[in-house]
Amino acid sequence: MLPNIVAKVAITSHDGKAYQQDRFYRQADTCASGNKDCILIIENIRIDVTSWARAHPGGETILKKYHGKDATKVFKAVGHSEAAYELLKKFRMKQSLHQHEEEHKNSTRKISQWIKKLFTKEDQTGIHKVLGLFCLCHFTYRFYLMLCSDDLAAGFGSLSDENNPTAGASILPFYCLIPHAVLSLSSLLFHTVPRERVAGKPMIWQEFRAHNIIFGLRSLLCSVVSWASIYYHHRWRTFSVCLSCLIVLGSCRAADIATAHLRHDPVESTTATMPYWEECSFRTQYWFKQVYALAQFGATITCLLVSNPAWPLSVLLPIQGASFLMTLVRKGLISARTYHVLYSLSLLSVFFVGLRYILCCLLHFNYLRKWDSVDLFGLFILALITFQLRRSGWDKYVIWISLVACRIAVGDQYIHWRIW
Repeated sequence: MLPNIVAKVAITSHDGKAYQQDRFYRQADTCASGNKDCILIIENIRIDVTSWARAHPGGETILKKYHGKDATKVFKAVGHSEAAYELLKKFRMKQSLHQHEEEHKNSTRKISQWIKKLFTKEDQTGIHKVLGLFCLCHFTYRFYLMLCSDDLAAGFGSLSDENNPTAGASILPFYCLIPHAVLSLSSLLFHTVPRERVAGKPMIWQEFRAHNIIFGLRSLLCSVVSWASIYYHHRWRTFSVCLSCLIVLGSCRAADIATAHLRHDPVESTTATMPYWEECSFRTQYWFKQVYALAQFGATITCLLVSNPAWPLSVLLPIQGASFLMTLVRKGLISARTYHVLYSLSLLSVFFVGLRYILCCLLHFNYLRKWDSVDLFGLFILALITFQLRRSGWDKYVIWISLVACRIAVGDQYIHWRIW
């Protein structure tokens, strides 16, 4: 049986009445049909997309805008895939008077659509794609350093060594983090991202994009703080810890503000009502949600450690990776099942950093020193505790403010930061 202890979440329905529902028992609305007729005119053909409107990757709103109007120009400007043109045939209401022209256009469509996909109207210079490629290579390089060398900080700082006066951090890793921040912010270039969540598949919508930017910047800033602590030889250690705590609390508040302004349906949740594939059972969805929620708490606690700079950077991998995977879903390159599997694997990056550290200590020192494993196991235990408190109905600000206060009060007694 599934656990009975779940967080009761107060929700206001469309009729203004408040009610409570278990967060992990909520499911995504898979109904693709719109509540009003939606008929477009494309290339002199009337297209009835009413039954599919909520599954439109660009959202239902843009379809409603062109209800009863000629949408040929805007349809072509977007640069739709062959699958989209197949859907036109599925939903057409009558034959075109110029069918021979359509057949001629179909012969050249395959050549031109790839160019339109690569260079969209919102990103004509391709800057978002160039930054994405750089960030992917950067992640690969950093994890390669951790896996294939004794550089546990992935190049952000070397282990302190009395016989090595150059131990510490260089300025280059700081500059390598800047493209990650620009990549997150450049997602705002895409004005076609729908405000409502697309039914049936995990695709980017405005609230998710805002949260992605906020928590991505949180991870980057905490990586910078951890790097700066090493770079300046821990002269302002207390200040670094306090700054990371403020960043974490500030990101929580910023996410709530974004939700208040952008959430289309109050019943939804960015994680709990994420769409899954059609054959996915309720039990499987439940455990996916458990993993995602636990990983979110672990990611936040990781940003409070201010020890190995690679830890908050590893948190950034699934955050920016989720947007990339959702884009692949939107383009029809991967399925919803593949998205959830790959995203779940990316969440293991935080534990990979910790396990790699313990393994290196065993190989290098032949034993674990006093606090060598506390960071990793302490992180996991705290994530479980905060996760269960939240599920029991505790206010998240009570949880995080209490944890931040303990982090500052206890200091670094149980965190092995002096090795960096």
